[in-house]
Amino acid sequence: MSTDARVRYTKMVIKNSFIELLKKKTINKITVKEICELSEINRTTFYKYYCDAYDLLEKMEQEFLDELFQNICPPVQHDFKDTLTLIMVSIKANAEVYQTIASENGDRHFPNRIFTLCYNNLAVHIEKRFPNFSPAQQKWVYYFIAQGCSGILDQWIISGMVEPIDEVVNFADKLLQHTLKQF
Repeated sequence: MSTDARVRYTKMVIKNSFIELLKKKTINKITVKEICELSEINRTTFYKYYCDAYDLLEKMEQEFLDELFQNICPPVQHDFKDTLTLIMVSIKANAEVYQTIASENGDRHFPNRIFTLCYNNLAVHIEKRFPNFSPAQQKWVYYFIAQGCSGILDQWIISGMVEPIDEVVNFADKLLQHTLKQF
């Protein structure tokens, strides 16, 4: 096994152990010692890659966001429905990790970070759709959309992601189109 493969394996074991602990208790109650015991590694190995449980959580979130960013760029190629579909597909593909990270035990603000990442994608379309709006008003439209979608996503995730992605995306799009058509 090459060094890179061993590093990837070690990080994967650490992350999986962390997720298991995060399912049972809040992040502020998780110790490096617990992560290491569950991972069957020593603390020196853990500290080689992470400072503490919060750093591990942050890096896992960033990996998810980086992967999502790769899928939704460049922004001009994706409209609202495309962007929301890509977000939901990424979430569903990483359901266990996402649900655990975004849970009460993890970081409840993580879904908002996803929509902040998507700002550039949707801002292009908002500028085209509402050219007479001031930059501040265009941002308001974006945050209105982002917070609404975040709420829809939260409910979709909480309900076990049983509704088909296209059904949720089409509903969100109809809701958005109906709400914004008066402008």
